[in-house]
Amino acid sequence: MKSIIIKTLSVLMSLILAAAVFTACSVDPNVKQEEETTADYKVKVDQGEEETEREGFHAYGKGKTDPVQVGGVEVNVKDFAVRSYELAYMMAQKSFQKPGELPLEAAVQYAFSHVFYKDLHTIKNKAVQYRSASEEQIKKVLREQFGTDDFAVTSSMLYNPEKKIFEMWIPSYGTNIYYNIDAVNVSGDQAEIITTFYNEFARSTLLGKATITVKVQDSSPVINALKAE
Repeated sequence: MKSIIIKTLSVLMSLILAAAVFTACSVDPNVKQEEETTADYKVKVDQGEEETEREGFHAYGKGKTDPVQVGGVEVNVKDFAVRSYELAYMMAQKSFQKPGELPLEAAVQYAFSHVFYKDLHTIKNKAVQYRSASEEQIKKVLREQFGTDDFAVTSSMLYNPEKKIFEMWIPSYGTNIYYNIDAVNVSGDQAEIITTFYNEFARSTLLGKATITVKVQDSSPVINALKAE
């Protein structure tokens, strides 16, 4: 009788151990069953998204928006398309063959705003905002954007000679920019970026067209000329 009980217990223990080994081989205790059974059926989601209007102020660009190589330097054509909008339609400077042809007040106001903001179209002040800037800050923006120190900036009406600073109430430029880059023509160390601007997201009402010439100078792209209509 005793031997029968021992044999029975041995058989039961063997069955339990076999079940444990099978379970350990087939199931990871750290993974939920439903995750494991569906792991092979996960679908990759396309990361591309359709153009939609967003809250705030944005520049919605289409067309030939990819960066280009100019004189061995990468040029972000979207940034310069936006600069052409700022100069032509915010500063009302629609034509210059070289930076020195820009009126001093327009150049200083443009530089002053860019001391504090990368993109002027995003500026939306709840109240009129006073700012001040140094001569070097203004000159730095003009060097970075136009590659020149030729502007006599302290002759500007925005300069306060007593305080030796520039003072200005920052305009509320806030607006969306809807544009299509039609062509980017690269020749040597220059590129022409031809952009059409529209009044609305659907791009059905023409605002104007601008051609900005970008030149690579000292390994940096700068604005060299502009023609807009």
